[in-house]
Amino acid sequence: MGDNWFKEIFFDRRLKMDYIITTDLPNAEEFVKLRVDAGLSFRSIEVSRQALLKSVYFVGLRSKEDDALIGMGRLVGDGIMFIVSDIAVLPEFQGNGYGKLIMTHIKNYIDSNLDKTACVTLLADVPADRLYKQFGFRESAPASIGMIYQMK
Repeated sequence: MGDNWFKEIFFDRRLKMDYIITTDLPNAEEFVKLRVDAGLSFRSIEVSRQALLKSVYFVGLRSKEDDALIGMGRLVGDGIMFIVSDIAVLPEFQGNGYGKLIMTHIKNYIDSNLDKTACVTLLADVPADRLYKQFGFRESAPASIGMIYQMK
């Protein structure tokens, strides 16, 4: 683990589970598995490996018992434009505040490290949009409309 990584240990009384919050990047296999298990789209291992290395900030939630990755989120960007991406929590842990915990760490990073003129965006699935609104994100319409180009 590098000098600028941190780990905090939390105990969730609702789940009776010890877990660790870490900023260490997961390996690509763990990343892809969590994405798929949480209902996000599949990404190849090689593409994921490259993408993870381009993360500006990553936060992961790991089981203290077996070190399994049970939640994550990351921030990618170029200094001006940033995207909150890959917010994922395993289904059996959803609805217990883990997404909120992950977003709290990402929002704290944004507020403490990004230039105030930076633009931070995200694409929100429904009903996850309710989570992001709690952190100050809002729909951009009608001033602008988010668009994506889907590779075939």
